[in-house]
Amino acid sequence: MQDLPVGSEIIRKKDTVTLQSELRHSESVERFVVENQSELGVMSVSEYLNELLIKYNIEKCDVAKRGGFNGNYPYQIFNGKKNASRDKLIQIALGFPLSIEETQYLLQLGGYLGLYVRNSRDAFIMYAVEKQYTLEELNELLYANKKKMIE
Repeated sequence: MQDLPVGSEIIRKKDTVTLQSELRHSESVERFVVENQSELGVMSVSEYLNELLIKYNIEKCDVAKRGGFNGNYPYQIFNGKKNASRDKLIQIALGFPLSIEETQYLLQLGGYLGLYVRNSRDAFIMYAVEKQYTLEELNELLYANKKKMIE
């Protein structure tokens, strides 16, 4: 089972092995899909971001400002009109006070690999998320340690 942060609650998800076993033993694929609808339906990045706005009682403009965005690009991500890169999703995460788990889930929804502590750049990013750094503070940390900054 996996806990996924969604909105103001944690939703308990079945792990992949459990789902594969249930599929193997199901009478039909249609029945499996119906019985596991909540496991198979994944929300979009924009849906998740909008739930986070409610959870944290924060405005898009505040997330954009704290995340170091200029222009309307973050609003297009929030509205589902643009697909964000991995770094842009990290930038948005910095605009919120997201936990590591919420940041990892956001990256997963975006179709990206999560932050990996054995990757030194990712370790710096994880530290910054944990300590609720701004984008500017994270970029100073990355620059000081000769890592690619988030632009």
